[in-house]
Amino acid sequence: MAQPQEQENVYLPIVEVPPRVQVYEETVTIRAYPYAAHLYAAYSSQYHIVFKRLNWATYQSSSLQPADRTFRGIVLENEFLKLTLLPELGGRVYSCIFKPTGHNEFYRNPVLKPTHWGPAEQGWWLAAGGIEWCLPVEEHGYETAIPWLSRVMQSSSGATVTVTDSTDTDRLTAEIEIHLPAESAYFSITPRIRNRTGEEIAFQFWLNAMLAPGEGNSPSSQLEFIYPTSQMTVHSRDARWTALPDAGGILEWPVHRGLDLRLLGNWPYYLGCFERPAAQNDFVAVYEHRDQEGIVRVFPSAIARGAKLFVPGFGANAIPADVWTDDGSSYVEIHGGLTPTFSDYTRLSPGAEVSWTEYWYPVMGLGGVKYANREAALNLERTAEGAWIGIAVTSRHTDTLVSLARCGESNALFSATPPVIGPSRPYHAGPLSVPAGDSENLCLNFHARDGSLIASYRTRP
Repeated sequence: MAQPQEQENVYLPIVEVPPRVQVYEETVTIRAYPYAAHLYAAYSSQYHIVFKRLNWATYQSSSLQPADRTFRGIVLENEFLKLTLLPELGGRVYSCIFKPTGHNEFYRNPVLKPTHWGPAEQGWWLAAGGIEWCLPVEEHGYETAIPWLSRVMQSSSGATVTVTDSTDTDRLTAEIEIHLPAESAYFSITPRIRNRTGEEIAFQFWLNAMLAPGEGNSPSSQLEFIYPTSQMTVHSRDARWTALPDAGGILEWPVHRGLDLRLLGNWPYYLGCFERPAAQNDFVAVYEHRDQEGIVRVFPSAIARGAKLFVPGFGANAIPADVWTDDGSSYVEIHGGLTPTFSDYTRLSPGAEVSWTEYWYPVMGLGGVKYANREAALNLERTAEGAWIGIAVTSRHTDTLVSLARCGESNALFSATPPVIGPSRPYHAGPLSVPAGDSENLCLNFHARDGSLIASYRTRP
């Protein structure tokens, strides 16, 4: 993997900014095809939910010319991040601007153009971008393009927007809290799914993030997928990709039959797959080596047991971008859900609910991601020149200890005490000399000023 060009840290003066989160509204204008005029109501008796179908015949016979459509945006902004939510478009987190780089880490489709994707009984879906909430069925669910209710709470510690799909008391409902702390470069997401009916319900809930981190609005061939597992279960694939298993088959990860699936450039066709047998190690990430920038998702895999990756492919044999947009832009998807796959269902008894909290944050200047928790993301690469290390954090730390050692030994092969590490100031060093035979048994440790361990990564022989 490509490494950051700089080999030494340059410490810049710290500009103290009073801790705060600004909350305000702004109008978001998106070009939209006239699909809204051709929607009609349908009813799911299983979930007691009214949803919208698209009359494709009348839509396609209409004047298919996009026009400006405006939405009410709720903005949460601190020193490091600027989040924009669109309650009227499925309550989604529409954009995430990482202020140290100025880049939106999410895909942002310049046009709302209906596709034939989505649940079969609904028959359409918008690849609008950002993070959407998908329930009560697989393949994006019913409610990603309808208005959600919203409310805002603000305090000295941060701000929270809660979006709710319905207040009905006889159906499955979703409430999602999106929280931006005052002094950190992460935002948290807390889904809460309630069964308000008088009977047990079997359902799906997934969140889906459409991503294009770094500069521009499309990933490059150098985008890396970081899923800490050794196997995936294939959900679907292009029929031409015969080197991979069929749906339900086992995909070795990250290298399958000599093909390194970590890099987008090695995906000529579309593929969707789940961590097997379920989500592991409580994080996933994507990292754009072209721009040395990426985004991390940290979650409790004991509850949120599904970690899915979908990629439309890269290059001439990928799904054509004009299926979902007009400017050739593209994206990849990270899904996180309650169940390991789309074939599994969560069951809630009458009046019961399920909830968890997860964390998302951008990173830069690491050369990749090998481990992440809420506080930090670590990278450790071994090359012919030596070892490279990188650390990104979600809040400022002073006088920390970074060490690289043989696992199980106290004597460090390398140590440093950076005076400051912050979200806009990652730490990286390399190439570091590692004696022959030690490169397969290394531990990278990151300790706080008081000696407590913030994060640790161990290479695996």
